[in-house]
Amino acid sequence: MERFVMDDFQVQISIETLSEKLHLSEQEDVEMMGEKLQEALRIAKPKAVYKICEVTEINGDKVTIEDTEFQSPTLAAKLKGIHNVFAFVATCGTEVDAWSRREDDYIVNLWLDMLKEMILVEARRQFRNRLSEKYGIKKFGVMNPGSGNADTWPIRQQAQLFSLIGDVNELTGVELTGGTLMYPTKSVSGVMFPSEEDFVSCSICKRANCQNRKAKYMGA
Repeated sequence: MERFVMDDFQVQISIETLSEKLHLSEQEDVEMMGEKLQEALRIAKPKAVYKICEVTEINGDKVTIEDTEFQSPTLAAKLKGIHNVFAFVATCGTEVDAWSRREDDYIVNLWLDMLKEMILVEARRQFRNRLSEKYGIKKFGVMNPGSGNADTWPIRQQAQLFSLIGDVNELTGVELTGGTLMYPTKSVSGVMFPSEEDFVSCSICKRANCQNRKAKYMGA
């Protein structure tokens, strides 16, 4: 099926929100990061690509989406009765990532890393809202390779997901490393699907005190 690209996200982040996220207490740090924030927002071009794909077969722990096979007991369970999914990749964008990597100060570099995460989170929020509005879906389930426990949906299957979508690097700038990690690192891939209740795969992760957890641990 046809792929769709979104590259017109309007990201707005206040210095107050950023300062709170970074726990900045010194006024000179707030002022410096305020300047960095404005520059980042001028440069950043977050993007997303998605493809509507048919779930063609579920057999035990194996899920076939179009002609691509995945193996995940959680994915198989969540997609029972689902006919189509949105396979997607979203990213903070290569532009702001390259800009941030010119920073030599270790601490400031960490702060910019968090800023890129916030840009990605905002782009994902807008991406979800646009899908909801366009297709009339109120609640989504979301599964991400590598999110949750190690066997929830193994990260190495990210390669199959990229192949399923096709031309991800050309359309978004995101590429996979030899270890099937994404670059820029502030990127996310997965499938979204209609659900009776909102669900994200990290909600079944048993790791304690994860700063990126998107939902309360539900058990598994």
